[in-house]
Amino acid sequence: MEQQEKIKDTHLKIIQAGKEILRQKDYYEAVVEEIAHQAGVAKGTIFFYFKTKENLFREILISLIEEVCAVIEEISHYHMHPLKKLKLIYEKYIDFNIKNMKLFQSIRKVLSETEPRVEEIKQKLLGVSQKILPIIEELEKKGLIKKIDVTLDTVEVVPSMLLMYASAVSTMVFFYPEKLEKIKEIFWHILLHGILNEDVSVKMNLLGEEV
Repeated sequence: MEQQEKIKDTHLKIIQAGKEILRQKDYYEAVVEEIAHQAGVAKGTIFFYFKTKENLFREILISLIEEVCAVIEEISHYHMHPLKKLKLIYEKYIDFNIKNMKLFQSIRKVLSETEPRVEEIKQKLLGVSQKILPIIEELEKKGLIKKIDVTLDTVEVVPSMLLMYASAVSTMVFFYPEKLEKIKEIFWHILLHGILNEDVSVKMNLLGEEV
């Protein structure tokens, strides 16, 4: 059991070290020796766990996706109105994207060029949307969400819309960092106007509180 814990701990240390390095450098600048030094392990140890540099970077991306899922899972259990949960997920996802923007761009680019087996990553990404579904179902039960298209399932469409708008904010903030809060609010209200029955083009009051 102690050996298993040690293996797990080393694995996590390498993943975390890779994240830290990739927040500062792209794939081709980051070298395994540097990641090994950051993790406090030998270079050979990294290849023992991950075989290739591409495998390590794929595991880092999967770890990031799992982090997002964990945050959404936690928020979904909060005792608050589902629309407030949705906004909190929106804000957290934006913050996460901004923090890891360089890292995401580097890994996605490299994996698209070198990693033909992307099914695991696709399933992990799908899992992010699925974590949001219970909140969307809450909103649907309350009659707050409009039917978007009779050929599509609303609870499947809305999570994708939320993540898409959050990603768009992250991209815009790259060019206009000083306008982060304003951009976030604009896209949030556009999203609300697109998915809710109520008129939310300017402001919306729900249960006496502005959302």
